Amino acid sequence: MESLLSFLRGHWNHERTPNPSQEGNGQDADKYLLPSWEGSGVGRFMESLFVAIALMSFPLAGLAEKIPGEAASLDKVEIQGEVKPGGNIVAVVHVKLEKNWHVQSNKPSEPSYIPTVLNLSPTPGVKPGTIKYPEGKSEKVQGIEKPLSVYDGDFQISALLNLDAKAKLPLTIPATVKYQACQGATCYPPKRLKFDIVIGGEGKKK
Repeated sequence: MESLLSFLRGHWNHERTPNPSQEGNGQDADKYLLPSWEGSGVGRFMESLFVAIALMSFPLAGLAEKIPGEAASLDKVEIQGEVKPGGNIVAVVHVKLEKNWHVQSNKPSEPSYIPTVLNLSPTPGVKPGTIKYPEGKSEKVQGIEKPLSVYDGDFQISALLNLDAKAKLPLTIPATVKYQACQGATCYPPKRLKFDIVIGGEGKKK
């Protein structure tokens, strides 16, 4: 930014016009008249305008850069069943993975691998029941002898929810999907996909 501003200032200096009254008199012949707006409020405005244009030209992709290994995102939370106090419903969490990424299934092929797990925070008025995970897909990865049990593309996790007879709707259950994303044999530190399961409304990612 400083180099650009210096260039612009230098350009302005070269554009200064000679003072006709001082040309050829041998005295102060190297002095020049400044453009009438330089040093004035208009000049400061022009300088600010050039700075603003320069800032807008800088690449902004880095500001939105994702953390390595953040390959999962929430598509939606689907509520199945009649939502009423005392009722039983099922929350279906739809997870999307970026192309060419996979995560270990809930039952990895090796005990040392980190499974994909849905965690529900304790919430008054609702008692979580059975959580069902999809079966893992067998995938052979170069550099690993035994096939992996993974999820890729889109997958769903279902959670049975038992509503209390005195539950006050709508209610919100903070939820987290813990996963470890990999590309081939390269895996990244575990991540947490945080979102809300809203009963009597729509779920949304935090």
